[in-house]
Amino acid sequence: SAVSPAQSLNASFPRAPVVSTVREALSGLSGDAMPVAFMHGMGDAGPNPGMQSLARTVTDAYPNKYAVALSVADGLMSILTPLDDQLNQFTRAVRADPKLARGFDAVGLSQGNLVVRAYIERVNNPPVRRFVSICGPMEGIGTCPMNPVYELICPIWKLDKYGANIAFSGYWRDVLHRDQYLERNSFLPDINNEREDKNATYRANMLKLEKYVLVQATQDTMIVPRETAVHGMWAWGREWGEIVPMRSSEGYKGDWIGLRTLDQSGRITELAFQGDHLRFSSKWWAENVLPVFA
Repeated sequence: SAVSPAQSLNASFPRAPVVSTVREALSGLSGDAMPVAFMHGMGDAGPNPGMQSLARTVTDAYPNKYAVALSVADGLMSILTPLDDQLNQFTRAVRADPKLARGFDAVGLSQGNLVVRAYIERVNNPPVRRFVSICGPMEGIGTCPMNPVYELICPIWKLDKYGANIAFSGYWRDVLHRDQYLERNSFLPDINNEREDKNATYRANMLKLEKYVLVQATQDTMIVPRETAVHGMWAWGREWGEIVPMRSSEGYKGDWIGLRTLDQSGRITELAFQGDHLRFSSKWWAENVLPVFA
């Protein structure tokens, strides 16, 4: 049957890789029964093979755990649904699952990490204990990547960068126009507590995390700059300029969402894998992420 342009667009996004359980990496792992919930990225879906395989490795490693790849804004809807609406769907999905009722560890992939972090800051009931963010655009995206998918999306989005009714508008950061970003982007400046009036609840909820794991891909071509995955970003007024790393940023120094406190108390871990966006191996996953849930 013919493939529609929408289906083609949706299928073009990097999805979670299909991983296998690396048995030799699991020796000595033991953990409590805290469940693990996964949130997919743009163009992906909870029922897709990659997301299901990630959840399966958790239960293979920890037979007493429950793991679920949530079905939230799946497929094309992950592109077309604004992030505030995705957060509402995520919250409903979490609360509809009785096995998550006492809290859970969370893993986000790509765009899905912003949904998870918004949940922690704004909702956090039931609470997230540990949060693993893989290739998340935590400080936004500063340019349209050289990618055929974005070549289709960006002309639509550029008509109204912050007002376009798509998820991408929620984390676009034009570093050449800071005032416009703060005024017109309704999502990222809010959850990053970048506006003058700070939301103390956001910081307080982030500080409830036991662990905050930030993962970047060393050759990421989908989130630009790639350092956004570890809360780095271009300096204001310097597109394609120097990266301001997390610990030098205003947000860290001001502890706007608790990054400095989390870091100084040993609760932030930064990891990297060699490769492009979400293209980690089963071995890397088993050796670096699965032990977080022990």
